[in-house]
This record gives sequence, C-alpha cells and structure tokens, in this order.
Amino acid sequence: MSRPENGAGPSYRPGQANGGTRASVRPGSTEAPGHGIAILVNANAKRGGRRVAVQLARALPGASVRLTRRIEEIETWLRALSAPRAILAAGGDGTAVALLNALRNVYGAPPFPPVGALPLGTGNAWAHVLGAHKLHGCVRALARWPGPLPTRRYSLLECDDTLTFFAGSGWDAQVLDDYRMQIEQTKGPVRTLNKSVYGYLSAMLLRSAPKSILFGRPHVMIENLGDEVFTVDENRGLRKLEGVRRGAVLYEGMASVVGAATCPEFGFRFRAYPFAERFPRLMNVRVYDQSTVRAIRDIPKLWRGEHPLEGMHDWFATHVRMTFSRPSPLQIAGEAVGQRQTVEYKAFPHEVDVVDWRGLYRDELPETLAGTRTIPP
Repeated sequence: MSRPENGAGPSYRPGQANGGTRASVRPGSTEAPGHGIAILVNANAKRGGRRVAVQLARALPGASVRLTRRIEEIETWLRALSAPRAILAAGGDGTAVALLNALRNVYGAPPFPPVGALPLGTGNAWAHVLGAHKLHGCVRALARWPGPLPTRRYSLLECDDTLTFFAGSGWDAQVLDDYRMQIEQTKGPVRTLNKSVYGYLSAMLLRSAPKSILFGRPHVMIENLGDEVFTVDENRGLRKLEGVRRGAVLYEGMASVVGAATCPEFGFRFRAYPFAERFPRLMNVRVYDQSTVRAIRDIPKLWRGEHPLEGMHDWFATHVRMTFSRPSPLQIAGEAVGQRQTVEYKAFPHEVDVVDWRGLYRDELPETLAGTRTIPP
C-alpha cells in the first residue's frame, strides 16, 4: 500500500471499497478473512490492547491491525491505507472519537470510508448503539462476510473542536472523573470490580453525590446560535419551537447535568439521551435539573431513558452555547477534558457511514452460523 505524496490525505468515494458484491463472492473465496478491513486498537484498552491486537491479526489475517497510543500514529496509518472496506476502532468510546477526528484530519470533510466500533473499552456506548455484540461475535462475523459491509448513516457533533457523538457538563463529567480516579486508586480484584457498572454507580453515590451536595448545582444559560429548534412533547413527538431564532435563550437556570448527543447511550447501556437518533443532522441538547437526593432516586428512570421526567428538558438544534456560573467539568465521549465555563456544541453538517452490525448479523450466511470462537469472550 502506498502513501499519498506531499502528505495529502487520501480520497474516498462511496463504493470504492475492496472486494466485490456479496452475490459475487462466496465463502470459498481465496480472499483472506478480514481482507480490506482496517482495525485501530487502543494500546491502553481495558481488555489488553496488545494481546487483543495479536488475536485480531490471527483471526483476520487479511486485515490491517494497528496498535496505537497517539493520534499522530493513527493519521500516519490512515494515510497508508488503500480503499479499505471499513475502518474499525477497537477500544472504548474515546478510541472511536480519536479515529473519527483522525479521519477528519486526513480526509477533510466526509465521505470517509465506513467506520465502526469493536467493544473493547469500559462503557462501549457507540459500539452498543451500532449493534455490536461481544468482541468474539463481531470478529467471527467479519471473518465470514465476503463483500462490502452493511452500513447506515450516522450524525455527529462538535464540542471543544472535537468530533464526537456525546459530550456534557455537570454530574456526568464529575462522575466519570471520580470513576476513573476510583479505578486508579485500587488494585487486584477490587480494581476489576471498579471497572464494572458497580464501580460507576459506587463512584456516583460515594464520591460525586457528596460533592454535589457540598458545592451545589451551577447556573447555566443555553443560547441558540443556529436556526430552527425542535423539542419533544409528552407523547415523544417532535415539535418545532415557533419564534425561536438565532440568539434566543433556550434555558436559564440550575442544572445537574447538561450536554448534547447524537448517540442515545452513555456507556453501560445508560440511555442518557433516548431521543438522540430521532432527528438526523441535529443534536439532542438536554438539561436535567433536580437536587442530588432527587437525582439519586431517579437513577433507574434516568438509566432507562424514561419520558416525561420532571426536571428534564430536550431540544434539537444545530448550534448552542452554554455559559455556566462557574467553571464546570466537561467530558467528551466519556473522557474528562477539564473545566470549562463556556462550551459550544455544533451539529456536524455531514453524516458518516457506519458499520451496521445488526444488518451484518441478520444477513450472515446460513452455512457460517456454526463454528468456534476466534476471540475469547
């Protein structure tokens, strides 16, 4: 594979991927399993990046598997790829976001090659939303799929100059910060337990909640910097807000959690933004405003994404600015990025093609349903 001259990014045209159509390529093809697939593996992934990279390379000998730690390494690798069928991020949501931003740096505006996520991290929100099963099931399906992978269109947003699918301030960012600190401060079996949903909940209740009670909720003002804005009514219907123009204040008041997303989940199948996929190319802006005690009581409802819920406000917009009464923690795709007093969110103007795991599983060839696992669960 050759690298483009003068450091220019490669071009990509839909339908350019290696391999023929599914009808022309059968399981008896001479193509190596995984041909034309590129897989980015996070060296710091929860389940052992280097070990999994070796296993992926063995299970998918036709794939390009790259273990990386820095975004510069990702960009160099992307420039060397030649018309991949798909580029997958094996890691958590942070790895997927790193891949998306590297693709933007290399290709410019979409179309990108089809992208996707293999669940190898902690929360794996995006992988779950895209329909990915456990890692071994994903690898088995990839090894047996002969042609272009099934895809669907997906919307993204920009926050703090980062392309992502969710970001937010308040409790969610504080919990993530406390969750990671809790993991770093433990060892052995306790550390393993702390990496689970139990660890997330214990960090929320034992670390974040006391801080929220002690310091209180910040005040936030949300301004519309785009054009049309929509909301969700009590019956889950979408409704345009008449008279709301650029510069209008959508919300002003206290906030426990505030953010935006195009992905309905927030890791561990927590449906923090249940309507996020309802309006393509618009982002779901959400505010939850309740006391710490009430929020703890509402955890089951919040987790399920119930609606309507007292203190919850939803909008769909293209561009908003949030201004806080004090610097507040910000997380992007589950990664704490520090304190911000002002944050802007913009709906990314282009949709990207993502691997549709549900379509891949649904249409898997009948004769390939049996077999052994290629990657340990």
